[in-house]
Amino acid sequence: MVEHATGVADLAPSTAPAPDAAAKAITGTAAGQVTVTAPTEAGGLVELSAADGSRVRLGLPEAEDVAGVAAGSGTVVYPGAGGEDVDLAVQPTADGGARALVTLKDRSAARVHRFDLDLPEGSRLAPDGTGGYLIVREEGPDATAVLGAVDAPWAKDARGRAVRTAYRLEGDRLVQTVSPDAGTVFPVVADPKVSLGWSIYLRFGKSEVKKLAGTSVYHFAAVATVMACAKIPNAVAAAGCGAALTAQMASLRSQMQDAAKAGQCVEWKVSYVGVITGWKRYKC
Repeated sequence: MVEHATGVADLAPSTAPAPDAAAKAITGTAAGQVTVTAPTEAGGLVELSAADGSRVRLGLPEAEDVAGVAAGSGTVVYPGAGGEDVDLAVQPTADGGARALVTLKDRSAARVHRFDLDLPEGSRLAPDGTGGYLIVREEGPDATAVLGAVDAPWAKDARGRAVRTAYRLEGDRLVQTVSPDAGTVFPVVADPKVSLGWSIYLRFGKSEVKKLAGTSVYHFAAVATVMACAKIPNAVAAAGCGAALTAQMASLRSQMQDAAKAGQCVEWKVSYVGVITGWKRYKC
């Protein structure tokens, strides 16, 4: 039922069970290698650890100490671990993430499920505008690093029909509420998906925008490199930033000029390797 709901195309191959894990998957992402570990018992923690040392750990909801069983194409199932009417499962995914799945077997199953979160030091969850969260850490007044994400929640019934669901936060807990209606056919599968992946948002105030907008095309990359790349704490991204600015110089300079005319600020999204993957103008 779980893999029927999620599909298997994005599942990461797992190694055989180890003494400290029911499954372990190592995936390569744009931000480097990520290792996902499913606990031997449901009372343990799902762990995602990145090559840069960042780590996220997730506790399964209301879990009893039921041993995990490898099933299907990479899923670890903990039968009845969430109560008589609730199965739990973990799926490592190829993008450096992990799904923590809850299967509600019938209408008597609990509708509210709490996942304990242990985030990287100094980070917090920030709403992403879609119902999910970004794992963010402030790197200064003009830079916010994104270390990972909790995808928007979803739930499906036995026919593949979407079931209403939503998150909220209770301190360090992510709480998912599943709300079946009269037409819902059980069992219902729901999940939070957590992933690691580094990027950073750089913000430019009006004075910086005005300065960059007035810089000649011949000097724009050099000036922008000093102003922007210096804000990036990640050495890999900072090193690639200058080359990216040179390659994207024309469009970035035009954007700064438009923002300066409108009296706006600018935000750039920079990837782990320093490429500017998105930008926007905003009122400030």
